[in-house]
Amino acid sequence: MMIRKLQPCLAVTAVALIAFATPLRAQNTTPPTTPAASGKGQIAGIIIDSLNRRYLSRADIVIEGIRAEVQTDSLGKFTIDSVPPGTYRVGVFHPLLDTLGTALVTQAFRVGPDSSTFVLLAVPSARTLIRRSCRIQSGPYGESAVVGHVNDPETLAPVARAEVSIAWVEIDISKETGLRREPHLMIDSTNTSGAYHICGLPNSMEATLQVKRGSAATAEIPISLGERDVELLARTILFSPTDAGVKSGNAALSGTVLLESSRTNGGTRVELVGTGVVVETNERGEFTMRNLPSGSKVLQVRHVGFVAAVVPVDLSSREEKRVAITLPKFVPMMDPVLVTARRTVALDKVGFNQRRKSGFGYYMGPERLEKMQPMFVTDLLRVVPGLRVRHTYNGDVIMSDRTMGNGCVQYYLDDTPYAEMIPGDINNFVTAHEVVAIEVYQGIPPAEYTRSGTSCVTIILWTRFKVRG
Repeated sequence: MMIRKLQPCLAVTAVALIAFATPLRAQNTTPPTTPAASGKGQIAGIIIDSLNRRYLSRADIVIEGIRAEVQTDSLGKFTIDSVPPGTYRVGVFHPLLDTLGTALVTQAFRVGPDSSTFVLLAVPSARTLIRRSCRIQSGPYGESAVVGHVNDPETLAPVARAEVSIAWVEIDISKETGLRREPHLMIDSTNTSGAYHICGLPNSMEATLQVKRGSAATAEIPISLGERDVELLARTILFSPTDAGVKSGNAALSGTVLLESSRTNGGTRVELVGTGVVVETNERGEFTMRNLPSGSKVLQVRHVGFVAAVVPVDLSSREEKRVAITLPKFVPMMDPVLVTARRTVALDKVGFNQRRKSGFGYYMGPERLEKMQPMFVTDLLRVVPGLRVRHTYNGDVIMSDRTMGNGCVQYYLDDTPYAEMIPGDINNFVTAHEVVAIEVYQGIPPAEYTRSGTSCVTIILWTRFKVRG
């Protein structure tokens, strides 16, 4: 662990400090445990994460004037023995505090011989942090906020003048307008220290976070805010403005994907979105990806019969990233009325119903797909005018009858580009019964599904994992 020195120039926050000494004769006082007589003292304490309502584990503890390597345990506890009598300050360092742009440091206190001193420190609450970070605490949508820093993935230097945006969709239901899909976007720019603050957000929100500068942009990183009246999410984003369009690099990613209640964990598809890098897990659920671009990316994980996962990952050549993912078994709901209502709302939310009304593509909704009883995804697509199925050794491949583009097709799966590892593998990773809606564009697709440099037919598959019923 790197030993860090307490600097007086830090933005210091000392919260809920309790420091008291226990002499040797007070053996029954708790906390803390009194050390054996040695002429030296002990400093013990607990660090609480008030923001997330838990203990702050794996935090670095620094005692001014003492060289020690101490981290808090899973319960936020730490103990430092053999402390010479004197006056000290305790500092706490943690990635969460770095993202918030704050530090926890006690006031100076005295440690006597053969005594124990107990310290209790807490990360400030969401309301307190928002009051300090946001010029306007409440906005048109609520009082919650997302704050953090944008750093270069290799040097960790702050990235200034980057645009940070949060996008989300609200569904309004009324007798006058029926179901109305209302997209929202809020934007901030990073300052010279790479910090951003997006305030006045609603709670109970599913959204995406993205950083742009020039032609470079991160993936759309999924985020969520909880149910409390005031929520605060702290997120550091790794981003390099010079890496526009880069799909390879020196970063590495490995991990495991476990399948709930399954005897084997092999055959799960793992894709780093936007890079074209796709691998499958082995029988133990292990996978490795190398030569990856650095930065904040999104991992998409799929296995037939299991709920798909979208996992944000922060990649850098400085160290290999490890992830552990568990996919729960997919269990469909049984109430058909409730399923239909929820799917209608969900299809409004992703824009399917709105695009369907425009009539510029070919659309297949749940009401039609449920009557087809197909075995494979390609069985659904073979009825689309202008598409045909070619039988190959690896399975059925969807081709276009159009001469432009050499008959190629490009897939989007739940709003994300899907790159086939081998032609025809779409049937291996998505079952026909998981698909609830389909969009096919023989001409120019909507702007959000347009890829530069390609004239392929665009097929968008919406599954139960995105369009939940």
